[in-house]
Amino acid sequence: MSRARRSLNHSLLLTACACGWAHGQEGTATIPEVVVSAERSATLERTTPVSIGVVGRGEIERKGIADLHDLVGVVAGVAVPNGFSNMPQAVAIRGIGASNAAMSQAVGIYIDDVPLLRGYATGLWDLPDIERIEVLRGPQGTLYGQNSTGGAVRFVTRDPSADTAAWLAAGAGNVGTLEARGYVNGALNDEWSASLAFSRRTNDGFSYNATRHTRVNNLDVAQFQTKLRYAPRPGLEAILAVDGAEDRSDSNTTDYPLNHPDAAPRVTFTDAPRGAFRRDAGGASLRVAADLGRGLTLRSISAVRRYRDDPTVVDYGGLEVQRFGISQRVSQTAVSQEVQLQSSGDRFAWTSGVMFVHDRFDFDRLSAVTPPTAPATAYSQALTHLETDDAGIYGQGRYRLAQDTGLTVGARAYRTRQTGSNGFWRTDAQGRRTNQVYLAPDLETSSSGVLPRLGIDRQFGAHTFVYANVAQGAKFGGFNRAAESLLSARLATKPEKVRTWETGAKLRLAGGKVTANAALFYNDYRDYLASLTGTRINGVQVNDAVMINAGKAHSYGLDLELAAQIAVRTRWTLAVEALGSRIDEFANPTGTASGAVVGHRLPNAAPLSAGTSIDHRQPLGNGSTLALELSAIYLRPQFLDVANSTLTRVPAQGYLNGDLSWRAPDRHWTVSLRGKNLAGKSYALLRQVVPALGLDASYYNPPRTILLTVRHDW
Repeated sequence: MSRARRSLNHSLLLTACACGWAHGQEGTATIPEVVVSAERSATLERTTPVSIGVVGRGEIERKGIADLHDLVGVVAGVAVPNGFSNMPQAVAIRGIGASNAAMSQAVGIYIDDVPLLRGYATGLWDLPDIERIEVLRGPQGTLYGQNSTGGAVRFVTRDPSADTAAWLAAGAGNVGTLEARGYVNGALNDEWSASLAFSRRTNDGFSYNATRHTRVNNLDVAQFQTKLRYAPRPGLEAILAVDGAEDRSDSNTTDYPLNHPDAAPRVTFTDAPRGAFRRDAGGASLRVAADLGRGLTLRSISAVRRYRDDPTVVDYGGLEVQRFGISQRVSQTAVSQEVQLQSSGDRFAWTSGVMFVHDRFDFDRLSAVTPPTAPATAYSQALTHLETDDAGIYGQGRYRLAQDTGLTVGARAYRTRQTGSNGFWRTDAQGRRTNQVYLAPDLETSSSGVLPRLGIDRQFGAHTFVYANVAQGAKFGGFNRAAESLLSARLATKPEKVRTWETGAKLRLAGGKVTANAALFYNDYRDYLASLTGTRINGVQVNDAVMINAGKAHSYGLDLELAAQIAVRTRWTLAVEALGSRIDEFANPTGTASGAVVGHRLPNAAPLSAGTSIDHRQPLGNGSTLALELSAIYLRPQFLDVANSTLTRVPAQGYLNGDLSWRAPDRHWTVSLRGKNLAGKSYALLRQVVPALGLDASYYNPPRTILLTVRHDW
């Protein structure tokens, strides 16, 4: 048996130990090792030369992580401004990202190596078969392609096996919450195995409409994933996965006015019916892996994904008289194909491959705008159709310079081409077109480049690993969507580029009772993408919001993640990021003082974000187990825009969460009581202020929620 194969088997055994902790088994005296696939093969996290935050199955359950926003404060450096499943979710890591959800993203989102594009239909992942979530910090362009300048978030789900397993859980809580979740896995015969995971969650609504006297901002989502595995012989397998989501939550998420005499947290006054929302999303993938011998493995990953929001109806003011409302339809179909060849040689291990992604995106928005002084409501329609083809060829390898020293070199060559059309019309109240403002057919732009990576690492003794990397990422720009003028519709932006220098250390101390991961980083932006109003295109001022390459910026900081086995059955963890940022150059087309933002901090870049938890397992005399976890999250104030407006600044946030569970002696029954935002804090987030429209409204964090769950394992 080769050294690489022995190492992999050892890693999987250690992972099993970690899973035992996750399911409430009595704790061990040391921190279990963690196996990741961040570099597209199984490696120990503490000897992988990348800054990685890992959330395992047990922590997902205890903390109730069901969407991307739940990672904030759990993984160092993650920011997700939007917090509900029906809101477009844009992720920032180390201050990079959280851009326009309809544009290319700076943080790649992956489900089992399949890329999820844009920010729509990517936030909700409440699948019971998620094995772990890996958050890769820093540019990942070599292995994960363009649009991963800030990093990548990988949802790794459990593949079917011959081991029979099944469980079902049902829960109920305040605000009318009801949940049902389940998982089943087993062999169909000697060659075939299958699994099914599902989730169903509803509630009556986190908020109240004081005009219509009804609850709003409700949750109504269902999600499933089924997998089929075919393994006719050792070294050959094919896995077919199909998943789907149906979201019928209402869209009353941002319409809580602050300029109403009776304003209160999570209270709206809009006379419009509960915000209509209907999303259907899902996809299918086929992963095939074949052992070619001599340490070579060939993989193919084929996938198709689709979502459709039809419709999304939103009132952004929340007042009795609507000031700004939209009704939009969004759809996307993405097809991807990757072929990968890997070598697991002792001296030189490498991964190479080719990948192609085709993305078709359609956007149709009807708007109604009624300024307080306007004689009548102005109605309009914006249409966008974009097709994007992204092709890349990549390779990354680690060469062992000595027994304890490795050199990593990688590069990806890419070419991206986007075609499409934009159009804008004035309409009547029924959406019938009355005047064509412009029509921009036959749009076309392309970009190409090479994304390099260079790193060196060294193992000092058995428990100290250090590394240093320099890597570059690029985020595709392309055309604006829903542009209101011909000039902005035809403007194609260049890719935004980030070069990152990083050095880190991963330690295992006190005989395995303490682990510490730390990383220092510096990010250098070029062609920074930002949405500006009042900019100039070809010397002509354009008054609508336009995404342009606005300037240069940098950010820097420290990520730190600690875990300590402070007693045989008690574990403490800490995740913290200190982040500094500065805009170095920026377009100021109007020349006004309000447009001068050089020296400002980047948006969605909290100077300090931290989360800590303590988890204790207590065996009881009858053979049952009682488990308690308490966790806290803190975020310093941050800005929403490059202007660093104090009016819309996000305040400091602090949350206290907890989970108490009891597991029966036979391990078949588990009862848990989970609370989130136990202190009942309310924070006005994502505030939008448009004085000309009389608009001053905000999104609020979820209120205190309590959930009682009963689970049975067969």
